[in-house]
Amino acid sequence: MSLTPEMRATMARDMQMNRKFDGDTDIPAECRSFIDLADGVKVDRPAVCGWPYSFTVYTAKNKKPGSPLHINIHGGGFLIGHMPNDTLWSCWLADQIEGVVVDVDYTTTEQAAYPVMLEQCLDAARYTFDHCQEWECDPKRVSVGGYSAGGHLTMAINTVSRMRGMPLPFALLVNGYGPNDMRYDEAAAKAVPEYWKTSQYRNAGFGVLLSDDNAALADDPFFDFMMSPDDVLAALPTTMILGAANDPFRFQNLEQAKKLAALGVEVIAKIYPDTGHGFIPHFMPHWREAGDQIVWGVRNISL
Repeated sequence: MSLTPEMRATMARDMQMNRKFDGDTDIPAECRSFIDLADGVKVDRPAVCGWPYSFTVYTAKNKKPGSPLHINIHGGGFLIGHMPNDTLWSCWLADQIEGVVVDVDYTTTEQAAYPVMLEQCLDAARYTFDHCQEWECDPKRVSVGGYSAGGHLTMAINTVSRMRGMPLPFALLVNGYGPNDMRYDEAAAKAVPEYWKTSQYRNAGFGVLLSDDNAALADDPFFDFMMSPDDVLAALPTTMILGAANDPFRFQNLEQAKKLAALGVEVIAKIYPDTGHGFIPHFMPHWREAGDQIVWGVRNISL
């Protein structure tokens, strides 16, 4: 059955009470000045699947003509939303590539379920390509990346667009510790009242909100982008998969890298030691090493 708005709001509220990052106290002092590295312009988009959304275009103050352009898709279990970390990360990345970063603030599952966020990210990607030359960016060096749920969406918009016969011409995909299997154990989750409050079943809560409590969607390639046809996966551009040693998703990340490489995709993969889930835009240990890897890819990989 579909979740009522009241059920969705209650689940979202209770799950956010257990959030790992608060978007404020977890930001290192030395990273707060990143906000001064780029100028941001918010773009409000018309409703997609009935929901308006926005993104912010961050232009580095040191931008050069013909620069790379990168789309950033935030994580947070499809639920948490746009946090200050994403703004600081986008400004830092724009400065490092001497270019532009488009930071997508898609509608989260607190309000709406799949396919809203997927279609909004696709819309943002198309808008970006349409305005690439207007922003004096190199259309052969447009990349997209995200972290956790954002990594999942990064892969999904590329597989889905190909399955629809409208591939997006990205030069590089960056999947930061994004899961591919979004299934949840329906029986196990519902055996515990308010299961989303317990650590054992919290991931099931993310899946329920995303699918609108429709377990049948588990077979949709969006919910496991690795289920996409092999010819679709094989056509993906260079893909960077970055994981964390203390993150259970690292096993999925390794399997993603192995399968894509076996299909002939150029894969750049690394699991960073002594750090955990969320480490890149939350400026945890090894964020700078991963950031430098991403910067190298965005600057140097082109169509």
